[in-house]
Amino acid sequence: MSDAAPWFCVRCKPRQERIAAGQLASLGGVELLFPRARRRRAGKAGARELVEPLFPGYLFAAFDPAELGSQVGHCRGVLHLVRKAGKAVDVEPKVIAELRSLGEGGVIDALAPLPLPGQRVKVLRGLFVGEEGEVVRLAEPARRVKVLLGLLGADHVVELPADDVGPAADGP
Repeated sequence: MSDAAPWFCVRCKPRQERIAAGQLASLGGVELLFPRARRRRAGKAGARELVEPLFPGYLFAAFDPAELGSQVGHCRGVLHLVRKAGKAVDVEPKVIAELRSLGEGGVIDALAPLPLPGQRVKVLRGLFVGEEGEVVRLAEPARRVKVLLGLLGADHVVELPADDVGPAADGP
């Protein structure tokens, strides 16, 4: 494929971005950019890490429209190319370069970093909301932290989900 092939924004059928990406990747002469983000979602069974499309319903493809336009438009999972006044809109190369720079393999890590031991944190959710304390230890696989909180006149170590704490406000 030529380096000069224009980039297009591809509109996918609802929740079929992965199917469309697989179909487009199987076509020869199509370069694909499918930006995704790693996030945590709370559910009934607890929080889970998921990799979801950064732009739900969209992905980007570079190809020669005269040669492959019809094949791209008829791929499973593809709804159509984004158009303006009936003409497929080229995506500017600087936008593509910016998207490529966001993450390795097209996946951006949108997870909040774990606080470090010794760091002061504030409880954002749950029973101890508003309390401030110091991180004592991390429980890495489960993304939990043990925080030393001053409760009822004594210090107690409480284990909390890392997503339930944030940096403590700087102040006196």
